[in-house]
Amino acid sequence: MRLKANYLSKTETSKLLEKLKKIHWLSPLVKEKVKNIFKIEVEDVIIYKIHGDVLIEKSGLVFPTLVEEYSIGILDHIPYIIVDMGAVHHIVNGADIMRPGVREVYGEFRENDIVVVKDEKNKKPIAIGKALVDCIHLKSMAKGKVAENIHYIDDKLWKLIHQLRDIIER
Repeated sequence: MRLKANYLSKTETSKLLEKLKKIHWLSPLVKEKVKNIFKIEVEDVIIYKIHGDVLIEKSGLVFPTLVEEYSIGILDHIPYIIVDMGAVHHIVNGADIMRPGVREVYGEFRENDIVVVKDEKNKKPIAIGKALVDCIHLKSMAKGKVAENIHYIDDKLWKLIHQLRDIIER
């Protein structure tokens, strides 16, 4: 595993913050004064630590980690989908989010936006998805794929964050 870790320069920080300000759910994180952003590059993934929160950038998408201690302030600001308990096992094994399993939709989102997937019983985040339809269309669907599963509990990214804990905590 090739790893590169460093703090961003003022110029790099400014560029990143401009990019992040365009993501509506990140506004609570980037409206505070941000000085030191720590960046870890591992293969095709970039991990940013801003304040105490961890963001992941992969394939052009920016999303929070599901590792709770690094995302508590962020996950509550992202639109989310509640899925029935029968779908949970499939989703935490990497399956995409399908309409029959969706129970409720909270917040507004467009196609390609990031959404959090929570289980019906505990309302705990189990996955991060990339919406394949907007929230209005999703509510009117009876079946079909509604979100691509891009990060779920105990996946490679989850394990990577845990593996890099010592570096992240610096």
